[in-house]
Order: sequence, then C-alpha cells, then structure tokens
Amino acid sequence: MVWLSLIPPLITIVITFKTKKLIPALFIGVVVGAFINTRSLFGGITEIGSYIIDAVADKDSAYTLGFLISFGALADLIEMAGGIAGFSNRVSKWIKSEKGVLGWAWFLSIFTFFDSSFHTIAVGTMLSPVLQKVKGSKEKFAFVLSVTSLQLILLIPIATAYLGYMVTLVTNNIRGTGITENAYMIVVKSVIWNFFSWSMLLLAALVTLLGLRFGQVKLGKATEEEEEFTEAHIEREEKASEPVEEYPKKSRNLLVPVLILLMSTIFFFWWTGRMKSATFFGAISAADFNASIFAGVLLTLFITSIYFMLQKISLAEIEAHIIIGAEKVMPLVIILVLSWALTIVTEKLGFNNLISEGMIKNIPKFLIPSVVFLIAAIIAYTIGSSWATWALIMPLAVTFAVNSEINIATMVGTVWAGGAVADVVSPLSAQMADTSFGDHLITSLPYVIGGVLLSLIGYLLVGFTL
Repeated sequence: MVWLSLIPPLITIVITFKTKKLIPALFIGVVVGAFINTRSLFGGITEIGSYIIDAVADKDSAYTLGFLISFGALADLIEMAGGIAGFSNRVSKWIKSEKGVLGWAWFLSIFTFFDSSFHTIAVGTMLSPVLQKVKGSKEKFAFVLSVTSLQLILLIPIATAYLGYMVTLVTNNIRGTGITENAYMIVVKSVIWNFFSWSMLLLAALVTLLGLRFGQVKLGKATEEEEEFTEAHIEREEKASEPVEEYPKKSRNLLVPVLILLMSTIFFFWWTGRMKSATFFGAISAADFNASIFAGVLLTLFITSIYFMLQKISLAEIEAHIIIGAEKVMPLVIILVLSWALTIVTEKLGFNNLISEGMIKNIPKFLIPSVVFLIAAIIAYTIGSSWATWALIMPLAVTFAVNSEINIATMVGTVWAGGAVADVVSPLSAQMADTSFGDHLITSLPYVIGGVLLSLIGYLLVGFTL
C-alpha cells in the first residue's frame, strides 16, 4: 500500500521536531523505510546500506558531494592565509554605523554569493568585530546574514554551491516523465517563482535601509545552550572556534581565490557545453553543470595552493588545512547522503503514486502551488534542512506538474521556496553574529511568518491564472 511511503518522512519530521537533531532523524527514517520495504529485520539492515550506496554512487550526486568537500577545503585555506581577516580590517575603516554593517553584508555577497556557508562564515567573520564597535544589533545582523546567504544565492542560477544539487534533483525527478526541457533551464525559469526568497529579500532590505522594527516582537522563548551540552563541551567548542592568526592579514588572499573560482567555473560551463552550441550563452545553457562546478573548485584549489606557496606558506600547512576544511563540511555531506537515501526508500514504497491513486488528486488546480509550498515550508521549518526538504518534496511537485499540466518551472519554484524557509533561521548565522540561536530564532520568526504569508498570497494569485 503506497500510503506506507508516508511513514518514513513523517517519522523523520516528528523526531527532528522533538530532538532538533536532523542526522539521527534522517537515519531512523531510512531504517524504518528499509524495514517496511523488506518486511525483514536482516533484509532491512542490508537494504539500509544499499540505499546509502545508491545515493552516493549516482554520478551527479557524487559531483555535488565532491564540490562541497573541495569547497570546504578552499574556504579553510583562505581563512588560514589571512584572507578573511585582512578583508575585515580593510572594510572596517569605512563603516561607522549599524546600517553600514548591514549594507556591507549585502555588498559582500558579490564576492561570496557562490556558497551560503562561505558567505555566512566569511561575512560574519569580517563584520562581527565591526558590529561590536558600532554597538549594533547582533540579532538583526544574524537575520540579514541569513537572508543574504541562502535566500539570495537561490536566486542566482550560476556558479553557486546549490546549482549542481538543484539541477541534479530536477534531472532525477523529471527522468521518465516525458518532460524534455533541459533541467538547467527549468531551474533558471523557476527562480522567478521562488516567492519566499523574494519576500525575505524585500523584508531584509527594509530592515537594512529603513530600520524596520526588529526584535520588539518576539515569538517564543530562547533556549540556552547550557540546557543541551555540558560545560566542558561548550568550552571545547568555544576554544576550537577561536580564530588563529597564522599568517599576515591580506585581503587579496580572499579576493584572488574568489575571482579565480568565478572565472574558472564560468569557463568550464562554456567548455562542457561548447560542442552543443556555437554561441557562448548557448554553450553555458547546455553545460554539464555538476562537472563544471566541481572542476572549477578543483582548479581554484590547485591555483590557490600554488599562490599561497609563493607567499612562503608551506605545502604541509596547505595540506593540513585542506583536510581540516574538508572535515568541517562532513555534517552537511552526511545530511545530503541520508536525505537522498530517504528519497530513494520513499520512492520504492510508492510515494510518487499517491497522487495518481487519488489521495491528493482532488485538490483544486488553483490551490496546488500554494499547497505544495505550504507542505514544503512546514517540513523545512520542522526538520531544519532545505536540502532534505527539496529531496522529499520535489517528486511530489513534478508529479503534480505532469498530472495537472501546470508549468514545471512554477512547481519547481514552489519547492525551492518552501525549502528555503528552513534557512532564514540559521544556527551558523547566529554563531557568526555572536548571538544565541534561541535569540536569533525568536526575533526572526515574525519575519519568517510574514514571508510565508506573502508567498501564499502570491501562489494563490498564480493559481487563479492556471
């Protein structure tokens, strides 16, 4: 019975909601799905490994994981060489107010837009000391930092860490559906339908430029870190996160690698698509995006290593920080692999057949975009992962598009929008803004709700035009 396919994701959502721990929740979801699928204890244990290996063995998924690991290595290399600290010192001379700090968070997106984590870490590291000097709001800075990371990056469909995953996800889900449009072009067109990210950018811009009220309305009560971890654990984490100045602060050690990454990624877009189109932009549209972004970051890592060696940084030091940086992204890698495995097991249980069997088929056509967005938003906010949400909801959205004859780009856009709800409130942004996650959560939540409401209105209006 296909309704059993709902059990693994529902269990994942409930456990995440109760524990706030995504990795154990995803793993339990995969375990439950494996047992349901095989009806056997030992068969289920065997299948768990099969789902995980299948997720990793997929070529496009492997490219995505390779990019994330390589990019983590590059980011740590730049920090080690004083690139982030050097840029922070340079810009601090020009910033005299809270509005100036928030404005620079937007401006620096030009250099850091290709990855949300890198943007958050780099911009947070650069501007947090300046924010303290001007006595600005840490919670407001954490909010703007969150919005200028994922929300902004989702609207830039070129040379970003998310692009490979997004194209891979669309490619995998439209396979065998009769949809012939290029997956990348679907992603590009879907940008305009991501109403939530557009809404959050608008609200964050109002907070930045007009000083829109922030923090006066708080929803909920902040949970202190001491309630979950021992004092020794907290002290160890604080000590591990303390910046270490190993080399002189040089802003060019950030700017040069960033420029190399942008140019090399665009070059490989052209290179992998050049045989399919005679024009530059046509070649980019036909590119092998997963291979391109992976090749771009690998080339950047190689050239950056040589560039740093010319500055008398030893090869041993470079190797050590490449490994350290790769280790830092392991939690994200694990989340991705488990979310993909969960998607595989739910599909094997017949999740995609739910619509055709009538469970959701009777939803009025004009409500479909708003319903898919709302489902994705609730799941994303509950489990705290946009990547896992996209993997869970994309099959549903594509099936709706095929069965209801709704534009595929519109439905894909609703999935990006719903998943993006998870990343307005970011533990990493709170950490880089030097505030608690609890305070970041309760001060940002009114704006999250505002963004959801604006998006729902937009999707309802779109629904009436279908």
